[in-house]
Amino acid sequence: MHATLVFSSILALLVSSAHAQTLVNGQVFTKGLAIVDAPAPNSPMHAGSVTQVAIDISGDGKLDQSASVPGSNEPTRFDSLEIYLVSYQTKLNLTVSSGPGLLTQEQGSTVKHFNYNVATCIPAGSYNLTFYEASHINNQPFFSITPIPVTVMNDHPTDSCSNGTNTLQDFPQQSSPPPQSPWLDGTSVTQTFPSATGSNSAAALVRSPLLLPLLAMFSVFL
Repeated sequence: MHATLVFSSILALLVSSAHAQTLVNGQVFTKGLAIVDAPAPNSPMHAGSVTQVAIDISGDGKLDQSASVPGSNEPTRFDSLEIYLVSYQTKLNLTVSSGPGLLTQEQGSTVKHFNYNVATCIPAGSYNLTFYEASHINNQPFFSITPIPVTVMNDHPTDSCSNGTNTLQDFPQQSSPPPQSPWLDGTSVTQTFPSATGSNSAAALVRSPLLLPLLAMFSVFL
């Protein structure tokens, strides 16, 4: 097989695996402790309307409620959980939920709910509802980033967004997640799905340390 074809195949495999997420019985298990009940992957989000977000913070009943409160001393616990709507296609990074409010609201509930108002300024396109999660698992710290692909529908966008906008980060971002969600024991029937990465994702991945040795090796043949 030609070396260029081999390299292209490896690159495609790495891009796919780097952004594959885990879906079990309709729930998205993040790369940390959270389990996303809604929205489902590839859901449409209509500008000018509300998207419901629901997050199980109990590990399907395996985690004590005190572990979801920032500052907890539990060996397995949440430290922070924030959500952003990100698109490399439209060059937007919008705050959906930041700070401790998401974890501290609805005290006594194992599922956190909130309604996200999809602003009319958000242009149509492919986005990631991206979960940034700091946690401890058995007293070991982790930082996980879990993107869930969604599509914004907007036939008549208004002026450019000015509220809740953030700098668009380079892709891929550095993280230190556990090997898999601690709530997955390997016996569940799982399904993986890719995130919406944007046109610059492959180029960014090529610049990553993961591929540099491969590039050096295949440059001999190309």
